[in-house]
Amino acid sequence: MRDEGRDGALTPQQIAYAIFDSPFGRVLAAATERGLCLVGLGEDDAALEAELRADYPRAALRRDDGALAGAAEALAAYLAGHGPCADLPLDAPGTPFQRRVWAALCAIPCGETRTYGQIAEGLGMGRGAARAVGAACGANPVSLVIPCHRAVGSDGKLHGFRWGIERKRRLLELERGDAAPPP
Repeated sequence: MRDEGRDGALTPQQIAYAIFDSPFGRVLAAATERGLCLVGLGEDDAALEAELRADYPRAALRRDDGALAGAAEALAAYLAGHGPCADLPLDAPGTPFQRRVWAALCAIPCGETRTYGQIAEGLGMGRGAARAVGAACGANPVSLVIPCHRAVGSDGKLHGFRWGIERKRRLLELERGDAAPPP
């Protein structure tokens, strides 16, 4: 993605990012001047940076922990069990349908879940659109802020989470107060 400069020339999109520790592993938070565009979880900084480069191959990336300090603090507080994730400014690219699904995910109260079919029904689509809802969840670049971990299968089981089912389970336990975050 490119932005138009003052002279009308196209310039690469500017993205700053920070990586920090959390009870859920390393966290990468990346943002444009408009808001967060990616939140990633992992164990390896290089892998998180590679994920950012793959998602934004034409962007000019720069590590800037200071620029992302507020978002990092909010995400770290959430992952440490200090309440729901703060409402942070977002610049998450998505289709109109994905944005509808993401809005529905944000409406699910912290600690609760909905099935993909229930989310589809809530959007007026019927349970048959559950796979499309699942695909929109999988395309969510700012998981945690848009809580796709709150979507579950029709059997109530945990399915499909970009950073693993175990992290999804732990996030739900954290939100429900069932377990303390790992050390």
